[in-house]
Amino acid sequence: MKNALICLICLLLATSLFACKKEDDSKALVTINDDKITMSEFNKELDKIPMNMKMMVANESGKKSFLDRLIIKKLLLKEAEKANVEQDKEFQNRLAEIKEQLIIESLLKKRLTADSNITDEALQKYYDANKEKFRKEREINTRHILLKSEEEAKQVKEKLAAGEDFSELAKKYSIDPNAKVTGGEVGFHPKGTLLPEYEAAAFKLTKVGQISPITRTQFGYHIIRLEGTKPPQYVPFAEVKEFIKQQLIQEKQKEVLDKYIEDLKKNAKISINEALLKEQAPVATKPETKDAKPEAKDAPAKPVGTDTTPDTSKKDTVPKSK
Repeated sequence: MKNALICLICLLLATSLFACKKEDDSKALVTINDDKITMSEFNKELDKIPMNMKMMVANESGKKSFLDRLIIKKLLLKEAEKANVEQDKEFQNRLAEIKEQLIIESLLKKRLTADSNITDEALQKYYDANKEKFRKEREINTRHILLKSEEEAKQVKEKLAAGEDFSELAKKYSIDPNAKVTGGEVGFHPKGTLLPEYEAAAFKLTKVGQISPITRTQFGYHIIRLEGTKPPQYVPFAEVKEFIKQQLIQEKQKEVLDKYIEDLKKNAKISINEALLKEQAPVATKPETKDAKPEAKDAPAKPVGTDTTPDTSKKDTVPKSK
C-alpha cells in the first residue's frame, strides 16, 4: 500500500513537472551550433526514464543536469557524424550483430508472451504440492558480548553471575560496535547463517535466558544468551505467490521455446558436412599452469522459497562486527 502511494505521488509529480503545452513543443529549449533540442525532444527523453528515477530530475538542478547530458550526447553524435563512424567496418559488423540479436529477441518475445497466463488456482496447487520447498527451519534469536581476551570474558561472566544486566554489560564491554545500540542482540537466524563456533554454542541453548560457556571465534571471545526461538514453519502462500508465478512462467516459456526450436529444426532441411567439420582446426585454449589456484566454489543454493522473505540471517551480523 505504501509503495503504491509513493508510485502515485511520483507519477503525479512527474506529470505536473514534465507536461508542457502543445504550442511549446516545437520551441527550442537549447540551441547547439546549427542544431537544437526542442521541448518535445526533451520530454521524450524524460519519458524514457524509469519511474523510480524521475524524482532525481524533478527539481531545477536535476533537469539542468539531465539537459546537460542531452547536450553532450548531441555534441558527440555530431562528432561521430563528422568522423563517418557509421561507415567503419567494425561499426557495421557490430551493428549487424546487434540487429540480429534484436530481431531474434523480438521474435521470441512474441512467441513466449503469447501464452504465459497462470491462474491463482495453478499457483496454489503448486504451493500445496511443493510445500516442503517453502519450509523454514527452527530459528533462534541470540544476544552476545564480544571480548578481546578469555580473561576479560571470565570477568564479565562473573558480573553476569552476580546478577548484572546482560544488555547493559554488552553496551559497556562488548567490542562489537553494534552492541552500543543493540545491547548485543543479533536477531533471528536459522542454522548455517552464523560462524560455525558461534552457531554450535548458540544452538545448544534450549531455554530463553540461558547463557553459553565462553566461545572463541576468529573475532574474539563470545558470551551468548538465548533470547527467543521460532519453531519450524512454512512460508505463507501469499509471501511466495509471486515467486512461484515467475518460476512457473519461466518453466512454461522454456517448454514453449524448446518445442518451437524443435519444430523449426524438424521442418527445415539441415545438412552438415561432418568431414569438413572434423578438418576445422580446434580453438586454441589457454594451457593450465601447475600453480594455478582452484576457483572458489559457489555457496550452496538455498531451498526454494527462503529468498522470498526478507533475509535477516546474514552471516556477518555478529562475527564480522569487529
